[in-house]
Amino acid sequence: MFLRRKMAAVSGSGRAASLLECPFWLTLPDRILITIVNEADSSDKHATPRGSRQVKVFIKKYGWLYLPGLLFLGLSSFLQTLLPKLLGQIIDSLNTLAGQEDMPAVGRSLLFLLLTAVGMFITRFAWRYFIMGNSRYLENCLRRELFDHLLILPVSYYQQQKTGDLMAYAINDIGAIRQTFGPGLALSASAIVLSILSIRSMTGEVNARLTFLALLPIPLILALVLLLGRQVQRRFRRVQEVFAAVSDRVQESISGIQVIKAHGQEQEEVARFGLLNQESRKANLRMSYISAATNPLVTLLFGVSFSIGLIYGSRLVLAGTISLGDFVAFNGYLALVVHPVQSVARIINMLQRGNASWKRFRKILGEVPAVRDTPDSLPAEQLPARSEGRLEIRDLTFSYAGQSRPALQHISLDLQPGRRIGILGRTGSGKTTLANLLVRLYDPPRGSLYLDGHDLLDLPLHWLREQIAFVPQDNFLFSASLEENIRFFNPAPSAEDVQQAARMADLHDTILEFPQGYQTVIGERGITLSGGQKQRVGLARALLKQAPLLVIDDTLSAVDTETEQRILTALHSALADQSCLIIANRVSALQNCDEILVLTEGCVTERGTHAQLLAAGGFYAAIATAQADSAGGEA
Repeated sequence: MFLRRKMAAVSGSGRAASLLECPFWLTLPDRILITIVNEADSSDKHATPRGSRQVKVFIKKYGWLYLPGLLFLGLSSFLQTLLPKLLGQIIDSLNTLAGQEDMPAVGRSLLFLLLTAVGMFITRFAWRYFIMGNSRYLENCLRRELFDHLLILPVSYYQQQKTGDLMAYAINDIGAIRQTFGPGLALSASAIVLSILSIRSMTGEVNARLTFLALLPIPLILALVLLLGRQVQRRFRRVQEVFAAVSDRVQESISGIQVIKAHGQEQEEVARFGLLNQESRKANLRMSYISAATNPLVTLLFGVSFSIGLIYGSRLVLAGTISLGDFVAFNGYLALVVHPVQSVARIINMLQRGNASWKRFRKILGEVPAVRDTPDSLPAEQLPARSEGRLEIRDLTFSYAGQSRPALQHISLDLQPGRRIGILGRTGSGKTTLANLLVRLYDPPRGSLYLDGHDLLDLPLHWLREQIAFVPQDNFLFSASLEENIRFFNPAPSAEDVQQAARMADLHDTILEFPQGYQTVIGERGITLSGGQKQRVGLARALLKQAPLLVIDDTLSAVDTETEQRILTALHSALADQSCLIIANRVSALQNCDEILVLTEGCVTERGTHAQLLAAGGFYAAIATAQADSAGGEA
């Protein structure tokens, strides 16, 4: 199934394994790659030395595997330069042997011409197979590397990024890198080899002076292309930025389509998208202006080059300095030089795009996860497969980066196996922050959070999160079947186990009402479900994990009181041996907890059992009274 395959792929690929087992630079010629990497290192203030070291290690280890593609490309270019020579020989033979019935030289030349064409077909297919095929492998490995890296970045990173920008990394930037190290690299190598062989044949086999005169415009062409190429990288970077903005707008509009329609904002959204789309058009047009200016000028200068060759070459033929066949061969060689020089603009365009994208790609790979295993983390092999679920918080004080006021201050509690502790407080009192610290979405201060007597910072992240079933407020559901969504944490249990978890979440009967039951696909983010149904799917998912510690963050806020009580009763009987931390805004969800903490602006202001807090007559008692009156009024 989709989620199971995806989970297996993610869980089976660590950062180090992904990088070392995926030699994606094995297809890159050493000199061009190092040049691009060094340029990026020297000009990008965000670049990290990690990337260039990786590249050089891969080149040293795997660069030789690129040789077959280069050898076949060189052989193909050599065979291509034989065509003008053979054609010239045929013309000279026809001119010399005109009127003779037996012309073996012509036949041999025609045979060689045919064999050369066949050889070109084979070698061209071979170098495309090796170079282009491996560039696709490069693209695949880069995307996997990016995806693996994105998964280890902290939640705070995503709070500062736009989805469209991240999509641009995965699609446009990696695509531009593939173009550079596939077609761009092949064009570069082919242009160099073909130009050298053609010019060598023109000077050595035809006439050096004719070659010099015909190639006089070439430096002007190269200077023009290089001059305009400086603008490519800057303009392409702008194209990428606008693409990210357009992608982000589309993603936001689709995700918020219900809000847009409910408030009649369709035309306003169309107008906003139109502005971005217009900016995208302008950015792409500015890119195309360079090609529009370059290509006609290059064509004009090559016309001058051919004119010189035709005028001076014809004089040499008439003077008997070169033969007619040599003259034809010369023009064939000149045509072979035209294509590489014309390709310089395209090559530089690809290299500049790839360089810009490589900088952006390295920038995101340079993002260091704020939450990660430390060198002092205990090896998972030294820890039991299953925790006792004993959680202790000792005088916890925590502040978010950039904020002066602590989100939590001097929090302490002791949650033993089989016990339930409830937390209640106003919005912004720090309840969700506490839950996020337990699963280390943010790192708590050392010495403040302990599981089974171990500081959370000393526990491996993967092992720690395996011990906790966390049900957040906004539980994300995938566009997959209900069964797959419930199995997300644990794909191993049987269908009966899935159904039992759904029963505890008071969801089983609801699922059976759907046309395909547990196989009903619920759409992206569970769009076909109500708010309460989404929360119960998230709860069933956590219950199926059967972790020693269950953390519920206001997960029952969208269900009615009756359903809430049925769920809590089922949890009470089913989780007798598991520790449970219940965060809620309803007193009814907490009244059976062994201890209840009331948070106010990050501080514990009340604590005790339900009865004790009611008797104290504080905030908890006031909330309980207000909610009881509200429930009575609705009844």
